[in-house]
Amino acid sequence: MQNQQQNQQQNQQNQIKNPQSNLLPKVKGPKINDRDNVNLALAQEKYITDSLNVFAREASHRQLHNDVMRMFFETHAMTRELFNLMFRKGWYTLEGEQQQKLAQSYQKFQGYSTQFPYTTQMH
Repeated sequence: MQNQQQNQQQNQQNQIKNPQSNLLPKVKGPKINDRDNVNLALAQEKYITDSLNVFAREASHRQLHNDVMRMFFETHAMTRELFNLMFRKGWYTLEGEQQQKLAQSYQKFQGYSTQFPYTTQMH
């Protein structure tokens, strides 16, 4: 039980977030609130951005590709704005990681780079 409490405290210390706005009710009810609307918009923008990424990659006509890329960048920027809004309002929480775990992950993936087929720069 004590280990579980220590883990919860450590997780809370690693959280990166802003305080939630007072506009939301303490208990989530069946009504759609501002957070729900922004969360839905963020999910839709992510879906559109992913779809436009595939579309741009497969567009064979240069002007079509350019038009799709413009839309892709616009939706990508909107996704970022929605994320920033949610983070500012305390509706999106990030988890900080311990430096030791970051170093371990870096070492792990650094070792993978030796397996890449093209590790030298092409001229």
